[in-house]
This record gives sequence, C-alpha cells and structure tokens, in this order.
Amino acid sequence: MNIVYASDNNFVDVMCVSIMSFNDYNCDANIYILDCGIESDKKIRILELCSGKNTVFFIDAKKTLDSLDYNLNLDRGSIAAYARLFIGSMLPDAVDKALYIDCDTLIRKPLAELYDTDIFPYIIGGIRDAFSVINKRVFGIKKGDLLVNSGVLLISVEQWRARGIEKKVYEIIDKDIKIFQGDQGIINTIFHGNVYELPLQYDVMTYIYDFTYEELMFYRKPDNYFGRREIKKAKEEPYIVHFSSSYRSYRPWETDSNAHPYFAEWNYYYLKVCERENIKIKNKVKMKKKLQNRPALFIIRIIHAYLRPLLFLIKNRDY
Repeated sequence: MNIVYASDNNFVDVMCVSIMSFNDYNCDANIYILDCGIESDKKIRILELCSGKNTVFFIDAKKTLDSLDYNLNLDRGSIAAYARLFIGSMLPDAVDKALYIDCDTLIRKPLAELYDTDIFPYIIGGIRDAFSVINKRVFGIKKGDLLVNSGVLLISVEQWRARGIEKKVYEIIDKDIKIFQGDQGIINTIFHGNVYELPLQYDVMTYIYDFTYEELMFYRKPDNYFGRREIKKAKEEPYIVHFSSSYRSYRPWETDSNAHPYFAEWNYYYLKVCERENIKIKNKVKMKKKLQNRPALFIIRIIHAYLRPLLFLIKNRDY
C-alpha cells in the first residue's frame, strides 16, 4: 500500500495525527511525504512514530514547487496542497498506485479495501463534495456530474503519467489567474466527468457534522448529493474523518474544546506530538456564535452557492 501526504513545517503536527491514526489500523505500507519545508527534528519524530509499522520516505516537493516558472495564484490553503498535482513526477517510478490523504484527517479503520478498489479505466477515485450548479459551472462540470473533494484521492499513478496529467496542470497554472478552489479546482477541471466515485465514509467532512440534512441542502445547495441514509452511515461509521474548514466550527488544533464528535479521539493523538498552547480565539468565538442563526445561514448560502462562483465566472470569462 502506497500512502501519500503533503505538508510544510506549519502543518506537520496535524499530519502526525493522521499518520499515527493510520499506523493503528494499517501496517506494512509505504508512506511518501511530499516535503514542503519540514524541519529535520520533525522528520526524525515521524520516522520514530512509524518505526516497526510502516516505512516513511520524504520527497523534496519544495524544490519542485519553488522551481516552477508559473505563478500559483492561491485561492485557498498553502502551496503544500499543490504538491499532489505533481505526484506522477515526484513519486518513484516503481509506484504505480497511491492513496493521497490530506493532513487534517483521522483514520479510524483499515484502508486495505479502499486501496484495493479497482478504479479502471479512471485515473482517480474520489468522494462527492456538496457544491451548487453554479460552482460546478466554474470547472465546466455539467449539472448532475460528480465534483470531488481533493482530501482523499485514490490515484492510478501509472495512468497519471501515461496520460500527461501534469502537462494539463501546467496549462491551467500558466493562465496566471486565481484558481477557484485551489488545487481541488485544478483536479476537478481536469478530471470532471471522469472520476470513479468512492463511498462517503472515506472522506467525512466537517459540514456533515455541523449541519442537519435540511440545513446542508439549503446552505450548500448541491444539485446531487448523498441521501439521508448514506450520510447517517458515514457519520456513525467513518473510515476517514476529514476536519475540513467550516464557518460553524473550529478545527481541532484551533481550540481546546470542540463539539465535533471525534475531537477527543483526534486530540488523543495530538497531545502525543505537541503541547497545546493558549489559543487566543475570543474574537473568533463571538463571530462564530453570530453565524449560527438562520439569517446568517441564508446570507452564507448566497455567498457560497451563488455569489462567489459567479464572480469567478465573470472575472475569468476570457479564459
């Protein structure tokens, strides 16, 4: 099993949580870390965490990203998130298949069944994300077609190389425009209509826990998404919990207390690798509380489902 993470030094402790939880349920895997500036003492710690369980390889991704003659105009996240776009050239030639996992995750079960999924003839497998029709239009995705979250991707690295995916990545970046949804936007632009759909249990995002089914359909306004039964099963029996950002809650490393049902489990691992600092979030707390009511949900719905994608479409209409 080949597992891939990407991180800089700022996010390495969060990545360690995912790796430790992976180690508890999976063994004899090769873990490739696309290194975007991780300090040597942190690398030693990761090697120690995986000793006797899984084998870790660090790959210098920073050198690749820094050497690009293109402007990565970030819409979200850090430059480290873009490292996955060059997975074909960064991984050893012998690696023909890989499971990419975001750092902000908690692994709760064995992933062998996921890894062994046959996604042929597709290049990637991913989990459906909740986006509106207008959001999809930014990527050229038709109504009803799949838009995936880039947090968990099962990749045929062999086909990624053979079909020249990185050349397509360069073509998009070369336009020198801000890319909607960052690296996830590039992935969906390239692969839309050509993705193997994986079960929701392998990428259970924060909004699944933050909203009721009715609120989620209202706020995100997805034109096609999982049904109540699938969402309930994923919430109760997640294989991978993805602590994605949400306007209604904090991510577990941002606060000492968290309503997320898997916060305590995540924090158990986190305290093994670092001490919590006094996090000053008083102003954020006040803002989050103001965003819990129905009027706020309506306003954010307009921004997320309509306004933001429309502004991108208008700004980049010449491209």
